[in-house]
This record gives sequence, C-alpha cells and structure tokens, in this order.
Amino acid sequence: MEGRTKVLKVILIDDEKVALRELKYILNQYGEIQILGAFSDPVEALKEIPRLNPDVIFLDIEMPEVSGFAVAEQIVEFNIVPYIVFVTAYDEYAIKAFEVSAIDYILKPISPKRIGKAIEKLVKNRMHGYNHNIIKDPWQQKLKDMHRNYSHPFSKIFIYQEEGIILLNPSDILYFMIEGGTVVLVTHQRSYSIRETLNYWEERLADYGFFRCHRCYLVNIEKIEKIFPMFNSTYLLQLTNSSDEIPVSRNYSRVLKQIML
Repeated sequence: MEGRTKVLKVILIDDEKVALRELKYILNQYGEIQILGAFSDPVEALKEIPRLNPDVIFLDIEMPEVSGFAVAEQIVEFNIVPYIVFVTAYDEYAIKAFEVSAIDYILKPISPKRIGKAIEKLVKNRMHGYNHNIIKDPWQQKLKDMHRNYSHPFSKIFIYQEEGIILLNPSDILYFMIEGGTVVLVTHQRSYSIRETLNYWEERLADYGFFRCHRCYLVNIEKIEKIFPMFNSTYLLQLTNSSDEIPVSRNYSRVLKQIML
C-alpha cells in the first residue's frame, strides 16, 4: 500500500495526554502515516495547522474550553481543508450522525482495529482523489449542525490577533460594531479589531442572546441596562457598566420591542 499512495501527514489534538500518547503510539505502527505534531492545547494546534498543512487531523470532541466541533469550524476557515477524524467518547446513538458523512470517527476507548479501518478509509479517499475543498460550504454547514445538535454549547470563541489566538466567553462581550470598515468586538476590558464580518457573528451567536440592532451594531441582550426612545421610532441602548450608547435603527426597533416584551 505504501508504494501506491502518498504518506498521509497527520496531527493529533486531544486534551487528555494519556489518550494522545496512546493514539500516537498506534498511528506510528502504520507506514502510511507521518505524525507532524500532537497537541493537548487546541489553540496551540490552530496556530500551527496553516504552517504544518496536514492531510488528516485526529480531533477529540470533548475538550474543556472548546469542543472539537468548534475547533473543526475554525480549521475549515483556513485555506487548507484536511480530512478530520473525530475521536469521541459519545454513546453509539450519537455516532449515527457521523456515519452519514464523509467525516470519520473513532470511539473511545481507542481500538487499534478501528484505527486501522479509519486509515484504510483515508487512504482509499486519497487514492480516489476525494478532497474536502470541493465541498467546503456544505461541509461547514454539516459541522455547524453537528456542533449544535451533539456537543455542549461552546463556552469560548476564537479571536485572532497579532499576539495570537484569544479565547473569549460570549457572556464577556458587550457588542460588535463596524468602525471604519472594520468589525470591532468590545468587552469591558478592551476592544479587538477582528477579521470576520458582522453577519458572520450574528449567525455564529444567534443562540447566545445577541441582537442585530443596527446595520453596524450587534449587541449582547444581557448587557442592556436602559433603553431610551429617540425620534422616528429609533432608540439608544445603555449597557451595564458602560458609557457607550448603542443605536437601534428604525428597521430593527420592532424586533427590539418583541425581545423586551
């Protein structure tokens, strides 16, 4: 098999170091596999993935700060789209969700036999020219659906800055705004210029109490302290422990009234 196919470059992500060592040991038995790195910190892995450019990522689902689904969604945002093999302790009923997709899974405790089947599938896909880049958009949606239905709600979001990747709790965010053509995320402590669009964050945080109150503003509903009526069915929002005033345009005022009922 080695002579017929290219070696698969692999990285491993699992916060449990014992599981990481076990997976690394098993994979090292296969000549088709070259392990580029093993990470117990998913943030460190995300920093390295664009540089390492792996073919395959073995990714744990249940990690303390961010789920594997959230990490996978970040990986899909890169220009590379590697195969992802989820490693999970989920019960069999949840695994059925993966069986209808091209994304593979390995159930904990890790079985060498199951690893062998996953590698066989990966090699076959590579030999037949299967490439996730061709189906990036539907694959992204599939990941979002899996994340929503089968994982715990994500507790952190990823903010890419020059100093690295910062993890934030959605509950720490006051609002997002567009300023000078750039989206700015505002917390009590500081502001961050971020790369994603306001529409992206409106969709990403739809289930976490964020309200699009203006074409240039997305606000955390839980942070609204006072609402001031203005002219022509517009409003100003005052947020908890903040002097910033957030406008609500006429187009969004009806939605605000429904939310506050």
